[in-house]
Formats: sequence, structure tokens, C-alpha cells
Amino acid sequence: MAAHPAKKAKMENGSSGIGPMVTGGTVSWDRGGEPFFSMGAGTLRVPMAMHATHREKLCEVLRKRPEVGAGAVILLQGGKEASVYDTDTNWDFKQESNFQYLFGVKEPDCYAALRVHDARAVLFVPRMEKMYQAWCGPIKPPAWFQKAYGVHEAAHTDEIVQTLRELGAKELLCVRGSPNRDSGLQLEEPNFDGKDQFGFNQRGSGALWDELNEIRSVKDEEELKILQWVNDVSAEAHLETMRAVQGGQREHLAEATFKYKAALRGCFRVGYSCICGSGRRNAILHYGHAAEPNSELVQAGSLRLLDMGAEYHGYSADVTCSFPVSGRFSRPQRIVYEAVWDAVLAVERVLQPGVCYKDMHRLAQRTLLERMTSAGLFVGSVEDMMAAGLMFHFMPHGLGHQLGLDVHDVGGYPPGEFRKDDPSVQENLRLGRKVKENMVLTVEPGFYFIDYLIEEALADTKKGGFINQEVLHEFWADVGGVRIEDDVVITSNGCRVLTCVPRTVEEIEAVMAGGAWQVSAACCRSYTAGSKM
Repeated sequence: MAAHPAKKAKMENGSSGIGPMVTGGTVSWDRGGEPFFSMGAGTLRVPMAMHATHREKLCEVLRKRPEVGAGAVILLQGGKEASVYDTDTNWDFKQESNFQYLFGVKEPDCYAALRVHDARAVLFVPRMEKMYQAWCGPIKPPAWFQKAYGVHEAAHTDEIVQTLRELGAKELLCVRGSPNRDSGLQLEEPNFDGKDQFGFNQRGSGALWDELNEIRSVKDEEELKILQWVNDVSAEAHLETMRAVQGGQREHLAEATFKYKAALRGCFRVGYSCICGSGRRNAILHYGHAAEPNSELVQAGSLRLLDMGAEYHGYSADVTCSFPVSGRFSRPQRIVYEAVWDAVLAVERVLQPGVCYKDMHRLAQRTLLERMTSAGLFVGSVEDMMAAGLMFHFMPHGLGHQLGLDVHDVGGYPPGEFRKDDPSVQENLRLGRKVKENMVLTVEPGFYFIDYLIEEALADTKKGGFINQEVLHEFWADVGGVRIEDDVVITSNGCRVLTCVPRTVEEIEAVMAGGAWQVSAACCRSYTAGSKM
């Protein structure tokens, strides 16, 4: 790969016009001149007007906040293109999620201003040197960005100060200062020449952060279409991967198959590192990282646990399928799988607005304990096991999380509450609040045989007394771990499952034997809270 010079410089852009408004990479225009994102024929069209709606909604709620003064302007910095260490190649770019939510911009190194009192939006793009055209293609002028992303105005990043003055900015609001309630990490402060000429409203920025998190946590109609799309694409890719899996392969062939099948439908990215475990490695919750890279041989009689989700326009699915490589579940594998499936159903049948997800986590734990007690793995009172915290040793993660532009999306805790402060943080509850209509979240109970956690439980006099060690070793050797993960949207009186893959033992075995399976939103399960369906 040839090296190229620095892409940004304060020079003329080398382009004098917009050119024919037909297509711009992933941005196209409909017959009415309205821009939309798509990845070509047969893929989903996402209107850029969706982002204008997000901006208007945010400004509307901020105008009601006393912390936000007259003349307030939100200043956002998009994601930055980053070099791979000291080389002139770059990491794969992903847009910062708040910037994506409000503007839908695919290019790096951009800024944006949003005037609160009327939602006037200005996009700032870097000024490129002429040689950019030789290395990276035509230089698009600000007018192109203005039309492509549906903003009121576009300018270069060296014009931020002048534009802020024209907007009448008396104070700036930035998404900084408040940590992500899930990770505890903070965004960097927007940085531009001349920023010291404007006052920064810290309390108003806190209000911005809270409101942006809350708005992002409840999805609108267009977002739900995208999340259904990535679930359908993910389901099709999972199906093809299940059918392709064989003993003797390397685990990463499942990752390659999934990515290829998703790319055929326009999803060229996945939302997170693919987890492609098999056998005992199913018990490594985030298997597939650099130190454990989906690289081992798949044994013929083992279970596979594949956690992979396609991404489109920044929105990600998060789907986990567990299934036997042989196409038939062994007795221990079936027992554990059906226990986890029962936990999924127990939760999905009662989900509705107002339900606290901490209670759903406990329901899933209790269901797993009941089923595995019936199977002989545990002995004693389930309530005593719950009080002792036994399930942490077999499911050391929370039941699920919010889903959207981040696979662990914002809004898992309401304003003023943080995951790290939750007394149940040991169980890693990423979602610990009452759910609302049109929230999209995951339901992903699991049951794992993790060596050190089981050894800890056995060493504890009280917890160890609940475990039948003879039965334990039968499961330990044959299962590794099982997780089932659905993406669901909360409806007015229940929930709708977005994920359409084989779930029962009978469905999985039939599909792996060559049976047909139709992926369609119409085939997704829906529940009215309290129903037995």
C-alpha cells in the first residue's frame, strides 16, 4: 500500500462545484431531492431526515431545562481518524455515537454546531489539501455536505469561530464532563482554535448529556426499522454459519462466514468483536479477543456458542446462538440449553413498560436454578441459593443491556445513577432500570462452567453444599457454556422479539439436518405481558 501525505491543511479545497447530485458513496437522493443512506440495491434506505428529527427532539427538551441559557449552542466533535501507532495507516474509522445520532455523518474529523432555540444545524468539515484528490478521491465542497446530510449550513473547520458568532452563541454546551454510565469513561473535550472566546456552560452540558442519553435510549420508528434490518441480516448470517460448521474446522471460519453473509446484505461492519467459542471455550464470556482469537479446532461432539451481530448505519444487532456441531444435542447439552431457553421465555413473557430489569435478572436466575435443580445439578432450596448468590458462579453477567448505536447502548441507568455505583455491580448489570416503550434491549441469560468460579463456589461451605459434584462433572466436561440472546423492543403492553433464528432444540436440530427456515419480521415472536404463548 502506497503512503499518502497528511490529508488536512488550510488550503483551498480544489473543487468549485457540487457536481451531479446522484450519489455520494453511501448517500443518495430520492426523486424529491431528499438524501438517504443505503448500501445499494436490496438494502435498507435510511432517510437523513431521521437525524434532523433527533436534533429537533433534543433541542425541544433542552429549551425546558433551566440550566440552559438563552443563546446556547451545542458544539459537537465527531470521531477522529487515528493512525496505527507510528505508521501512516489508520485504524478502521467508526463515527462517535452521539455525532452519528444527531448528524449521520460518515466522514472523520468533523464538528457540528446546533443552536438550541431553533435547532439550526451547521456541519464543519476539514479543509483538504489538493493532493488528497490523488490519494483519496474528489474533494467534496461544504455545499455537498449540506445537501447530503440535510443540515442548514456547512463550512470548514477553520470557520468554527466565525460561524459560532453568526449563530449568536452566548454559551457552549458539550457532551463532556459526565462519564458513560455503563463504562465510566468520558469523551474528550471538543478542541478547536478560538474556543476560549466562548463561555462553557458546565451545568447546561450536564443537562445535555442526561437528555441525550434518555432520548437515545428510546428508539423512534426509523431506528426500529434499522434494528429490525440488522437483526434480519444477522439471523440469515447465523443460519448460514450454523449449517456450515463442522468438526475439525478452526473456530474463526464461523466468524468469516458470518461477516461474508452479512456483507452480501450491505452490512460491511459488525457491531463488536465476533465471539465464536466451542466446547470449554464457550465459558469465556468475551472470547474472540486478541489473546483468545477464535483460533482453536472445533471438536465434532462439542457445542458452539456464536455471539455476532451485523451493523448498519451505525446501529448494531447482538445475537447469540448455541448449537451442537454434530446437529444433535447430547443429554447434558440439551438439559442446559433448555434451562437457558426457559429463562429467556420466562423473561420475555412478562416484559412490559414499567418492569425493572433488575427484577428480570433475578427471574432469569431463579428459573435457571429451578431447572438445574430438577436436573440434579443443585440440591436444596432455590430461595436459599438465591440468597447465597450461587448463580453468580454460573452466570456472572447481567441479563442484558440497551442496544442501538452502541452495542452496550446508553440509558442502562437513569440520570443520577451509575452502573459502577449499583450494589449488584458484581453481577455486571448493564441495565438496571424500569424499561419504557420502544426501548430495544437484549435478553441473554446463560449458564457456564467457568473453572475458577466453580472452584470458588465449591470452596465456600454454604455454596458448595448446593452443588452435586458427581452431576457437575458430567455437565462440566460436555457443555462448556450456553447463551441464548434475543434483541427485543418493548411494546405498549409487552415485547416483540426482533431476532428470528431457530431457538428450540427441535428447531435447531431440524435446521442443521437441512430443514428450511424463513427469516422474516413477520415470524418474530411477540408477547403480551402475562400471556402463556
